[in-house]
Amino acid sequence: MAIELLSIVVFTFAVGLLVLGAITWWLERGLRRNFGLAMMAAALLIAAFYAFLGSRWSIALFGHLVIAVDLPRLMFTALIDTVGVVLGLGMAAAIFLWASRHLVHPAVGERQLAAILAVILALGLLLSWVAVLMSR
Repeated sequence: MAIELLSIVVFTFAVGLLVLGAITWWLERGLRRNFGLAMMAAALLIAAFYAFLGSRWSIALFGHLVIAVDLPRLMFTALIDTVGVVLGLGMAAAIFLWASRHLVHPAVGERQLAAILAVILALGLLLSWVAVLMSR
């Protein structure tokens, strides 16, 4: 179980570094743009080395698999779980920011705010219903 958690942490870090490096490369200019390229290169090296530890070449070099888990399956599950967590936290943060008036324009009244929160609640209930249907 610990090696699976470590694998998820390493690959999630590499994916995050790759995405943030691409954003840095896209937004910045000059030397800072090169920093984005360096971040992307580091992410690819980290992912490639960790994948190497779970490959047949690891057996040739070390005599055994260093990482003995199904990495493609584990990474697919980790990415799906990460997207789910980010979406769930994003929805909760949006409700919090709307309720605390940080995202509300002063012209938006209480009725509009209540309607928005009702739509968000309905969306959450709809997603729960879809999950029940999918589990059958």
